[in-house]
Amino acid sequence: MKLIFGILLVGLWTLKASESARPRRSVKEADLDIYSFNVDCKVTSRYAHTVMVSRVANRANVSKEVTFDVELPKSAFISNFSMTMEGKTYVGVVKKKEEAKQQYDQAVARGESAGLVRVSGRKMEEFKVSVAIAAHSKVTFELTYEELLKRNLGNYDIVIKVSPQQLVKNFKIDVDVSESQGISFLDVQGKFLTQELKNAIQKTVTEDKAHISFAPTIDQQRKCPECQESILDGEFIIKYDVKREMSIGNIQIVNGYFVHYFAPVHMPRIPKNVVFVIDRSGSMYGKKIQQTREALLKILQDVNEEDSFGLITFDHSITPWKNKLVKATPTMIAEAKEFVNTIRDSGATDINGAVLEGVKILRIAKEERQVPERSVSIIILLTDGDPTTGVTNLEQIQSNVKTAIKEQFTLYCLGFGFDVNYNFLEKMALENGGVARRIYEDSDSALQLQDFYEEVASPLLMDVELQYLNNEVSSVTQSRFKFFYNGSEIVVAGQITDNDLDFLTTDIKAESVESALILTTKSPIANKDKISEKQQYIFGDYIERLWAYLTIQQKLSKTVTASEEDKKKLQEEALKLSLSYNFVTPLTSMVVTKPEDEGRNQSMVADKPQEGEAHEDDIDGNAYQYFSRSSARHHPMALPGLSGPPGPYYDAVQTYRGYIPSRSKVRSYGSRVLRKSRNRFWKNSVSIPRPTFRTATVHLLTMPPAPTFITRHVNIYPQDPKFIIPVPSRMHSLCFDVSVSAGTILQLIHDPDSGITINGKTDDAGKIMFQAFSIKYKDQYKVTVGLENITLHTVEDSSDQNWSWKSVQHSADKISLSLVKKNVMKIIFDNKVIKIMLLKSPGPFLWLNVQLGNFSSSSSGLLGQFAKGVSYEEKMVSLNNPSRIELQGHDLDVISKLETDYGNSSKIKVRCFVVDSNGDGLIDGPLSRYIMTDLFEGS
Repeated sequence: MKLIFGILLVGLWTLKASESARPRRSVKEADLDIYSFNVDCKVTSRYAHTVMVSRVANRANVSKEVTFDVELPKSAFISNFSMTMEGKTYVGVVKKKEEAKQQYDQAVARGESAGLVRVSGRKMEEFKVSVAIAAHSKVTFELTYEELLKRNLGNYDIVIKVSPQQLVKNFKIDVDVSESQGISFLDVQGKFLTQELKNAIQKTVTEDKAHISFAPTIDQQRKCPECQESILDGEFIIKYDVKREMSIGNIQIVNGYFVHYFAPVHMPRIPKNVVFVIDRSGSMYGKKIQQTREALLKILQDVNEEDSFGLITFDHSITPWKNKLVKATPTMIAEAKEFVNTIRDSGATDINGAVLEGVKILRIAKEERQVPERSVSIIILLTDGDPTTGVTNLEQIQSNVKTAIKEQFTLYCLGFGFDVNYNFLEKMALENGGVARRIYEDSDSALQLQDFYEEVASPLLMDVELQYLNNEVSSVTQSRFKFFYNGSEIVVAGQITDNDLDFLTTDIKAESVESALILTTKSPIANKDKISEKQQYIFGDYIERLWAYLTIQQKLSKTVTASEEDKKKLQEEALKLSLSYNFVTPLTSMVVTKPEDEGRNQSMVADKPQEGEAHEDDIDGNAYQYFSRSSARHHPMALPGLSGPPGPYYDAVQTYRGYIPSRSKVRSYGSRVLRKSRNRFWKNSVSIPRPTFRTATVHLLTMPPAPTFITRHVNIYPQDPKFIIPVPSRMHSLCFDVSVSAGTILQLIHDPDSGITINGKTDDAGKIMFQAFSIKYKDQYKVTVGLENITLHTVEDSSDQNWSWKSVQHSADKISLSLVKKNVMKIIFDNKVIKIMLLKSPGPFLWLNVQLGNFSSSSSGLLGQFAKGVSYEEKMVSLNNPSRIELQGHDLDVISKLETDYGNSSKIKVRCFVVDSNGDGLIDGPLSRYIMTDLFEGS
């Protein structure tokens, strides 16, 4: 199945509730009635303006907490939010982020509770607000966001995710599209759309306008005739494109601003020279390497016969398939597929050497004229981790690559999973004319790789430049582009400075496969204004707002590679525009203040971090307590900090990432909430999370009296570690601790199939703050890891090698040891990756980080037993505890709480069902079964 890349217009709305009185009583869903949910999306010449309105009534006799929870595109900017309660409307005001933070800190200084929520995922970010509403009262939430739709593979995609989770009396989605170029096609799709629901869709398409309405009745929303559950759960998708007749594109002018859309058709493609540089290091073990092979086989099948290509795989050594580019003939493609099928994971990671080898192959091809003079040369790097051998200094690698490429070739960087340093890859790609993209570890990872290649598969133009006379325009957005790919679109906007101008003069210069291309046109401003009048019913200043949106996006993107001086200037310019147009961007925050009695206020602050922004937001980690929610949907069984998404992980994904996930494939990489008061930490009562998405940040500054955000205490002191077992398709992980005597040795993993046994020695208090680990591999190697030293014992010659944590580096047959970061060591035994972390807080100790799914189902040990999988059914979930689950055929009382994931460098928090009494009811047999007398016992 072919997935289309496209910018999303996404609105997924859910409602969660908790009862403020009698907290242990379950909440009746009927008490909170979502009686209206409307989405109004208006698109004028690709610029989308979306308003989401939700109305909720509390039918109960007690106060209820209501959560407005929506998902919007990461590339969108929120431009308005309001809440209406008891006849009063509280509207958000966009402020400079530092000013909003100052308001936050002032509230904290007064001893009032405060909070920060972050949610992470693929394509969207979550905006979430919770408020307590009185009995028999109503609340209306309204959110507005704006975005320029991006054309990918010949489509603009409007995707509205719906999941009301109950029947809604007044449910309606209205979408209006106005395109002066004319609409070439428009289609409405949705996997959840039954024939009955399709009958609720009304679609009207004229020459240049379209209206789509989706308003299912209560009966049409039911899963079955007598059901109270809603069938509305999925993506409501509108795909469309515009007519393209003029080679110079389409220019629109409104109120002194212009936008130029350029996407020529019927152009011959330019031959492409591509080198695939593929990481095959040990961390690519299992599904990653399998999906990489699958993707490469499909990509090779699609390589055009006019193209030339090469393949390089790498671990600590560099292996080119051939030492030169070859034509994509059927014979060469067949040989390349045979090579791909032999790719196996092993060893360390030499990114520097691998990329430079790719550059070398392209340079030789160019110098020896093995490729056409008019051709496009690109490198596609796929890696899943940091460099661990060869040149490992990230800045040095970036410098080496930039010096080698010399602006002759383009580098695209694909980061597989979450062990990669995304900032490193992004900067390296941008410095060399490309982009970076994260490939998410999931069942569709191979498809994500294929889709990315399809985006860059067919270049049509090179060195494209759109020129406008300097005395006619100013403040023009990016107007030079290295390539134009088939199915995409170039967009340039700016201001017209000459008020008496009758015509806007435009020159387009580019290189095609045949010759240099030069086009000139003069656009009559008066006629353009008349055309725009037909679109005034949507919003008349759309081109001005489009220009501001595009300018902000591009200035923020430039900061990635800019010098400190230029970066500051770019941020100042982007901030000024963000404030002028009321956009919530990475530089601004939206503050909503709700007056309360006695002159005190309740405030909410929402902001939007950038890709690669520090998780701690540059706040002193000693002053704040972080915690998170997670869904383990599709996650491999793992210890805390597993390689790849460990449950929650905070990733702000850049706007050019184009994958459209289905709801079934979406994973939650977590959220975190930050609470601080004068003497203690607080946290808001939070709803059980569903799979959610990237980072809209919401600070909740809660100030009594009621109605207020429900709060409860959180211990400020670091938590003792617990074993965390993510459970596929469940919101809560399973967590447990053990209580043993000082220095007890516990068997953690024993895998008879791989011959790997891992034991750990507890601390002097008998806690699982491990002081040493032993890893035995068959009868060949024994590794002892302590707080200061690492020892490798080779059984064959009875030799020992010793390293400190600063100097560990070793590679031999079937084993490698390397330092990934200053406190993270990676050990690879025959493709099994084991990471050990050296932690200082809450006391010096070691922590284990492995993917349990990579061990055999016959594994045993406190953790190894979960390699075969574990599942549970929720019987009763309470935020106020206790909760109850059904596990392995029996009911088990558990505590729903947030636990620190010490296997993640950010020490994020995950939502757990904690099993007390040494994991009784969760682990097989008594705890005594797992106690060893020697570090290397039990193999």
